[in-house]
This record gives sequence, structure tokens and C-alpha cells, in this order.
Amino acid sequence: MSETWSTVLTYLGVAILTLGSAMTLIAAIGVVKLPTLLQRQHAATKPQLTGFILTCLGLVAIRQTWSWLTVVMLAIVLQTITAPIGAHLIGRTAKQRGEIKDAGETVYRHLHLPVPGKDAPAVIRDS
Repeated sequence: MSETWSTVLTYLGVAILTLGSAMTLIAAIGVVKLPTLLQRQHAATKPQLTGFILTCLGLVAIRQTWSWLTVVMLAIVLQTITAPIGAHLIGRTAKQRGEIKDAGETVYRHLHLPVPGKDAPAVIRDS
């Protein structure tokens, strides 16, 4: 690889690394500042995983070796597998402890849909 491309990849890697670090910081702030458990759970998984992936890709662009690519890809795969599992376990435990009440009902109400088991089904009459 030429010196020019190496320099371009290094600067690109720094930009991606900075963006990934910013996403991770935003996720950390969300975990601390958001009011409900489900909102904090969302902040702990979605932007954190995106920030992690961007940070890892930035490192690969800076280091530019196959060994870094291999380790980073393994880390990304493992993080992508474990983050949703952890979020699910947190949500399930909170639901079992009674900390989450009618989360599904809130979604139905927000979408202006009848809540199954609570609202009477809409009767559609043909004229």
C-alpha cells in the first residue's frame, strides 16, 4: 500500500474512532440521564453497540494489519451477539419484578390501536 493511502486511512480511522467515541459517550449519558428503565436499556444497547463498532473499525483503519482486523471482527461479532441477550435479560427481570407495567399497552396507545384483552374490538359495519 502506498504512503498516501496509508495516511488517508489513518486520518479516516481517527475520524471514525472519534465518531465511535462520541456515540459511546452519548450512550453513557443516556444511561445516566434517561428516566425509565426501558429508555436506559435502549441507550445501553443501540448507540453503545454502534459506538463500539465504529471505534473498532477506526482502530483497524489506523493500525492497518490483518491481525487487528481479525481481533476486531471477533470482538464485533461477540458484542453483537451478547448485547441483545443482556438487554433481554434486564428487561425480563424488570418485568418479573414488577418494575415495568403495561409497556406493551403504552405502545398500542401511542399507535392509536386497540389494546388486546383490554379494549373492545372495533366493530366495522357495512352499509
